[in-house]
Amino acid sequence: MSGETRLLEGNGQLGLGFAVAASDAVKREPGRDEERFLTGAGGEFYIDAQRLDQYLEASQQGWVLRLRALLSELDYSQFTCRYQETGRRPLHPRVVLGLVVYGIMQGKWSLRELERLALVDVGAWWITGRLQPDHSTIGKFIQLHERILSEEFFGALIKHLVAKLHLSAATVAMDGTVIEAAASRYQMLRAEALRQGQLSEPGQRIVAQREASRELNGRDKRSPMLAPGEPEAVVQPTKQGMSRPSYKPSALRHESGLVIAQAVHPSSETAVVGELMAQHLAVFAVEPPRLLGDAGYHNIELLEELAARDIDVLIAAGHAGSQQPWKQRRRMLGKSSFRYDPQRDAYHCPGQRRLIREQHGWDPRGRQYVRYRSRDCSGCALRAQCTKSPMGRTLKRYRGEELKEAMAEVLQQPAALRQWRRRAAIIEPLFAQLRERQRLTRFHRRGLNKVAVEFALHCAAFNLRKVVGGAALLVVASLHTRLAGTKWQLAAIAYAIVLRPS
Repeated sequence: MSGETRLLEGNGQLGLGFAVAASDAVKREPGRDEERFLTGAGGEFYIDAQRLDQYLEASQQGWVLRLRALLSELDYSQFTCRYQETGRRPLHPRVVLGLVVYGIMQGKWSLRELERLALVDVGAWWITGRLQPDHSTIGKFIQLHERILSEEFFGALIKHLVAKLHLSAATVAMDGTVIEAAASRYQMLRAEALRQGQLSEPGQRIVAQREASRELNGRDKRSPMLAPGEPEAVVQPTKQGMSRPSYKPSALRHESGLVIAQAVHPSSETAVVGELMAQHLAVFAVEPPRLLGDAGYHNIELLEELAARDIDVLIAAGHAGSQQPWKQRRRMLGKSSFRYDPQRDAYHCPGQRRLIREQHGWDPRGRQYVRYRSRDCSGCALRAQCTKSPMGRTLKRYRGEELKEAMAEVLQQPAALRQWRRRAAIIEPLFAQLRERQRLTRFHRRGLNKVAVEFALHCAAFNLRKVVGGAALLVVASLHTRLAGTKWQLAAIAYAIVLRPS
């Protein structure tokens, strides 16, 4: 790899209280890699007559020592096989990767910030063995190993940590968030304007796909807005309430605190659930015994898929409330306020009226439904909260609605509701820490693939911080091992009733 790499010189630091042992040769890790890669110096660097590792331990930075030891345990063959045998020796992947995850833990992860960390931060000196890669070296490393960093490395790291902590499959929670892309919001244009400005071929495909998706979902058919420099990002509301070009990363977190799976989609949480489950299966070789999710995952297609995979799932239709297991976000009466009677094939509304079967049809996405309508809504005290149509309230019942009703019935049980409420404690702190501690408020790189690499590195750094930061995770892991035999099947019972053969 090209780019400048420097080793700290000892003589220039003597006047500042720094000293270097007599042997200033670069120590190399044993094995064949020592001949091919620069691995940095070992524990021979001194600060005011105190060895660097002792200095870090005394200054309450012992976690840096544990981080390097943990990184040294990993297998880097998937990286090293991509380098040529001849030419100048490149940096060992552990050096660059260690600097990247250490910088993310410090909330500094731009290439320039990482370069400066290697120059001035004593913790970074220990991680890199006093090697100082510049920003171009770090950037080329990430570019060279883009696919490995986003997929293979993260999976290998999780397997190693799970084996190290003796974890087994247990309750997991999934969720997604919206993070702004690296595109400027001042350059957003309608697709018509972009076409007139000779939109690139990939951009034209993206526009066509989004226009077709908007039409299928019955949304405004006007052409969507795009950022010319980041066409894969979707203009959507962020957590601050403003619409910006953004991506939607999702994660699956184990009850012990580790992020087991992660993925990024331009705009959908549910589209990556299959990928999250595949990553979990690769780590534990089994499906999660219980899966917790919020209202964003409450749709028929996903519930059918999870039921077919025999996963015990708890997904509420809205916010948890004191009177009901969920409450509607909107002021008008939602569909969940109506009770379906399979014997009469009719709905009963809260105003004690009946909605009877009227006709069937197909929506733009090809899903079949049956329409139910109330014959007489006049005089109903709840009419103003129910419908504004002079024809009365109508409802559509899709194939598979019984799964949603079964889930609602399960969540009326206090024990199931208590289990579902664990979701927030498991998954929500992840995104809070990514934003506040690791400063993941906006992606630095452009394009879905590069954004996926960034998010995977943030999740890897989050997991490493959990493991090396203290004993809390080890205590949780110990308790989890003892309680691994306990398994709840509340939702599975309801699914068995709904899906049993007739």
